[in-house]
Amino acid sequence: MQGALYRSMCSTAVWFDGFFGSARFDDEYQATHGSLAVGALWDEQDHWDPSVRFRLHVELPQMSDRFSAFVGKVDAEEFVTEQRDDFDTLPRQFGGEVDDEVLFGLGYSQPRGGGNFGASVGTRLDAPKDVYAKVTYRIAWPLLSRNLLRLRESIFWEESEGLGATTRFDLERLFTDDLLARWTGSATFSQETEGVRWFSQLTLFQNLRNGRAISYQVGITAESDREVPVTDYGFRVIYRRTIFNRDWLFLELRSSVTWPRENTLEHRESNLGAGVALEMTFGERRNR
Repeated sequence: MQGALYRSMCSTAVWFDGFFGSARFDDEYQATHGSLAVGALWDEQDHWDPSVRFRLHVELPQMSDRFSAFVGKVDAEEFVTEQRDDFDTLPRQFGGEVDDEVLFGLGYSQPRGGGNFGASVGTRLDAPKDVYAKVTYRIAWPLLSRNLLRLRESIFWEESEGLGATTRFDLERLFTDDLLARWTGSATFSQETEGVRWFSQLTLFQNLRNGRAISYQVGITAESDREVPVTDYGFRVIYRRTIFNRDWLFLELRSSVTWPRENTLEHRESNLGAGVALEMTFGERRNR
């Protein structure tokens, strides 16, 4: 019974993550897969921000089935430090403005018992080059009948960021097969952070059936030793659906309201935002 509930919990979480284009499970799938997303974000503060993102994970069977290669245009800081957003089709709507960059890397994954160990090295292909290396350990524990606790611990080094570590917890609660809640807490410390850089968010996923789903999220981001420790907080809604009867082609619509503040000279005011994107996925990942 516990095993069946655990598998049901995992499969539901994986469905939501895969449907919303999350990067959270990307490095756990060894088969070749990827995505291409084109869209734009708008908010009152920064106005229009067009976005083109792509990801490609490729198996390297001549080396080993545990090795893979990655190339993509992503938020490089999130990718290296493992402070990734659950919704990566478009850039974050709150929590800082970082330009996407093209990364290339090689990865290794070694399951051990109930957890999973991985390592990767790579570099930014945009000038200036910025080499990175990281190791990550992931593990999940079922709690009672409908809860799941996930832990991800990462140690990384990057030329621009120095040596650092990120700890992330995800606590999930399955209410029904169509309703999943997730609380996420993540903290990063490195040689370049001002104290501890952290974020916390609560997300409710809802499966609307017929290739449609919606998520509601509240979140906060902060850096403990900055002059303004809480840099942003807000609320957003993300709606996704398949289009043209293709299970690999998605339309995504977003809306948000945030309250950013970077320094003491600024006043914290509401910042309305919206976004739209088309995403195409390919490979084995979408079938998992």
